[in-house]
Amino acid sequence: MSHTPAKSKKQMHGVSKARGCSHLELGSFSRMFCNETSWAEDLNLEDKPEEVERIAALLGGINGVMHDTRLSTPDSCVPAAYTFFAQFIDHDVTLDTTSDLHGGPTKHQLNFLAGCPHAHGGGVNPHTHRLPNLRSASLDLDCVYGFGPEASPHLYDDSQPGRLLVGNKENPNDVPRNRVGTALIGDPRNDENIFVSQMQLLFLKFHNKRLVGKNFEEAQQDVRYHYQYLVWNDFLKRVCDEAVFDFANTEIHEAAKTGEGFPKFKLVDDCGRITMPVEFSVAAYRFGHSLVRSIYPINADYPAIELFDERFGTEGFSAVPKALTVDWSFLLDINECQNYVMSKSIDHLLTDELIRLPNPVVGKFASENDRSLAFRNLLRGYVLHLPSGQKVASALQNSGYPINGLSSEEIEAVLAKKFEASMAKELSKHTPLFFYIMLESSIKNNGKRLGSVGSAILTEVFGTMLLHCNSFLKPTVETNGCEAMADRDIWQPDACLRQNGDFTLADVVRYVQ
Repeated sequence: MSHTPAKSKKQMHGVSKARGCSHLELGSFSRMFCNETSWAEDLNLEDKPEEVERIAALLGGINGVMHDTRLSTPDSCVPAAYTFFAQFIDHDVTLDTTSDLHGGPTKHQLNFLAGCPHAHGGGVNPHTHRLPNLRSASLDLDCVYGFGPEASPHLYDDSQPGRLLVGNKENPNDVPRNRVGTALIGDPRNDENIFVSQMQLLFLKFHNKRLVGKNFEEAQQDVRYHYQYLVWNDFLKRVCDEAVFDFANTEIHEAAKTGEGFPKFKLVDDCGRITMPVEFSVAAYRFGHSLVRSIYPINADYPAIELFDERFGTEGFSAVPKALTVDWSFLLDINECQNYVMSKSIDHLLTDELIRLPNPVVGKFASENDRSLAFRNLLRGYVLHLPSGQKVASALQNSGYPINGLSSEEIEAVLAKKFEASMAKELSKHTPLFFYIMLESSIKNNGKRLGSVGSAILTEVFGTMLLHCNSFLKPTVETNGCEAMADRDIWQPDACLRQNGDFTLADVVRYVQ
């Protein structure tokens, strides 16, 4: 990335220095596979929202194909803390407050996407309406830092320059809060349940500890690089299909040196802003919903608490009492002497709590279908005209990814449990992307990892973020007030933080304790 030299080191009051991609205007959502028709259009259902809702209900509603009614989903190999790390990452890179779940817009109304910046053609349509992404898609931790100490002073300790506020009167191990209990954090969504709130606290503390001996900008970049490294080398490595991750990992490191070959799809608009493909935000990244357990340990005193338990306030947006401070050793491999729980399998089954979302989450007037997260995901995919899993698998394979997709017979066998034979056969050839990705994980990787299609979408999107911006793969240094590429190898985490070789989320917890 090129940078225009600054005329002076002096900054305007109230404006924090830009770093990486955080200085860019917020981007928009886009399509990764812009030349593909939607699965609903392929089935001549695009203008039949009632039939689509029926299909979504049979797939993702109560007692639908995706409802784990028998509580039969086994555990995965992924520690439970990564469920909430995944949520934390999501809040760092996406925020859509404008699209509607039920609007049923036509395809003409939905031509808002950023001109189909596809690697194999397309181009920006100047007349398209854009759906804005109100987060910078760059793994820059804006959910932690806001706009920096000068523009977001309410997040910072004014008695210690560069230090983030942590704790409150009631609990020093909670996020900072105002007098009425509202969290003072960069993204209010990171207070929506007790675990993601405590994950936010973890990174606030991580910054403050890394700040020692550094100025704010140095500590911020250090924390961002460690975080980005975790996203790629810890989180994605754990959840992605091994063949796809190995392929993408080789490609991204080569591209970091040469600037060519990866990512395979262009997700950057003409203004240099990273766009957020809806195939990622509305389908592939929602795999995290399958990781959710019904019961979680919080600490030694509370070893089994329901995810949405109003008695304990685990549904969030309220102060965390001292007694409910999360002990991450119960959800992460931190202590060899402490047993920890795993996330549920990455598969097409969602726990009952996510199929019957409670009033505090969806409101007391929500319909039975609207209480189901699986139903909502499927319906949003229809509203945003997502292509079928089959078309996405084909496009990814043609771009070079090692795709091991589902056969129509494999899909039909699962659909036949709830659908009439003719519809099961049709859907097995034109399968909604979200359901396809989850079922692929079930069948191809036995729920231990994402399948190849979901994994490829994740590595494409996160790879774009890492290669397009100042990141651990493309570190920058500052000289005379200007940023330039560092003349050194790819950045590596602080060796003092690593306990068992590579750097993982557990190392962050150990470090801040």
